[in-house]
Formats: sequence, structure tokens, C-alpha cells
Amino acid sequence: MNQILQTLETQLNQRLEKLWRVFTWCSSILITITGGVILAARTKEKSLLRFPQDPIIISSIIVILTIYSWLWIRENLKMEKNIRDLLDKMFEELNYPQLKTLRPDKARFGYKHVILLLGLLALAATWVDYLIE
Repeated sequence: MNQILQTLETQLNQRLEKLWRVFTWCSSILITITGGVILAARTKEKSLLRFPQDPIIISSIIVILTIYSWLWIRENLKMEKNIRDLLDKMFEELNYPQLKTLRPDKARFGYKHVILLLGLLALAATWVDYLIE
């Protein structure tokens, strides 16, 4: 039983680390895109987004990145939930049912929502200045 618990804890730690890596990777890219577009919109030369296809290309990158990251995060969250469910079952068998209340995977607002919001913000930053001109 102890070996199984250690294996599940290792898997859970790997999932949590992967979740964090995917989230920080994607959010950093989306924030950089947003900042770059805003910075380019404020320069006089308008070297970025000067061709009609530029916002479409940038938007496509944002959408693909956001969807891919969202799906990747969702998959890891499902695996995390499965591991935690199994741990809960084992803890109940060991007569520790109170550990269920400590589950952080029950949060209503998390990585997936933030990635979607950052993706929408990056899209808005890409198109607002282009459409205003």
C-alpha cells in the first residue's frame, strides 16, 4: 500500500509540475504578444501590423496557442483528478476521510480560465488598434 501511495504522489507531483509549466509557458507567450502589439501600436512607425494579413496571422497564432494550451491543461487536470480520486479512495480505506476537504482541484477558477482570458486579451490588443485606424 505504501508503494502505491508513493507512486501516486510521484504522478501527482509530475502532473502539477506539468500544469505549472504549460500555464507559465503559454501565459508568458500571450502576455508578450499582447505587450508587443500594444508597444507597436504606440510607435510612430507602425512597423508591426502594417499589412492587412498581419492581424490575421497573429490572431491565428494566438488562437492555436490558446486552444492547444487549454486542451493540454484540461488533460492534466483530468489526470490530476483521477489520481486524487484514487488517493481519496485509499485514504477512506485507511480511515482518513477528512483528507477529501483538502483537495485543491475543486477550485472554480484556475489555469484554464486564465489562459482563455489572456488569449482574448491578446486578440483584443491585436485587433483594437488595427480596427481603429
